[in-house]
Amino acid sequence: MTFNGLEISELSAQLGGKSVLQSISFTLQEGKVLAVLGPSGCGKSTLLKVIAGILTPTDGEIFWNSVDILKTPAHKRGIGLMFQNNALFPHMSVHENIRFGLEMLSVPKDEANDRTHDLLELVDLKGYGNRAVDSLSGGESQRVALARVLAPEPKLVLLDEPFNSLDRALRRTLVDQVFEILREKRITSIHVTHDGDEASLFSDSILIIENGQVINKGTFAEIIDLPMNVLSANLLGLRTIWVPDAQYRDGNWSFLTPWGSIECAGSESGKYQLLLRPDHIQISNDGLEALVTKTFYKAGQKYINCRVGNLKNLTVLTDSNVSVGESIYLKVDLDSIEVLAA
Repeated sequence: MTFNGLEISELSAQLGGKSVLQSISFTLQEGKVLAVLGPSGCGKSTLLKVIAGILTPTDGEIFWNSVDILKTPAHKRGIGLMFQNNALFPHMSVHENIRFGLEMLSVPKDEANDRTHDLLELVDLKGYGNRAVDSLSGGESQRVALARVLAPEPKLVLLDEPFNSLDRALRRTLVDQVFEILREKRITSIHVTHDGDEASLFSDSILIIENGQVINKGTFAEIIDLPMNVLSANLLGLRTIWVPDAQYRDGNWSFLTPWGSIECAGSESGKYQLLLRPDHIQISNDGLEALVTKTFYKAGQKYINCRVGNLKNLTVLTDSNVSVGESIYLKVDLDSIEVLAA
């Protein structure tokens, strides 16, 4: 049966003789958005370059609708790329920049002009066609870059952290606009980002890469419910993670926490850390004493950071009226403390 979308199987690649991707495999259905997360240098950008045909893999397969695209030249793959450096041509106007790709495809001039005008309206830049690109703001430049990517009507768009240079408020607004357009046009896309919140809002699925290997994949809900490892938890915004005092005996680990010990089976050579979610902690009258060190809000909810025992930054979700410097008492169900592979 033909799979509608992107299929990648056992994809490996090298740069300068060094392995950068190792047996990467995943699928992405047509019209869906995949977020790729991971630390700097893990291979995220290399993955996009291999898919686009900029780099040649050392092994593996890439299929689009069951057709092997590794046998297709890069300029014929129907893939658009959008980078942090928007690479607009400074000697061309906004209109000319957007129309450039259509000229390369020998699209008739009138049709190319009409499509360019439509795209300018789509990205909220109607009337900007004659502007010089060096007169644009950062957000305007990225919207021109998006219009240029969309002009040839790509089947797949690859976004390599194109919004990183923008301030947070503008970035969020622009990300909203970009993904609204991609979804409206049902364009399959892969978005490399360091922002777990961004990935949760706009992706249908998430791929987490470390040292050139996939260490986690699934929907945001699947991964945050069961992160499996410390990197996945950190990337998705789960912050209270610590290395506990531990003892190993007869196939079981015993981890000491401020609220008592928890046990789990594991390898003696394994490395583990503990995760405690902000909503699994209760302010009570009979828990452990803690000192409030910070209060902050995120997504309209109040959080506090506390120091308790040897934990200096325990994050607690609360609606209680507490202040920095105040002593409170915290209660935790030991069963809610999760063991992660380090």
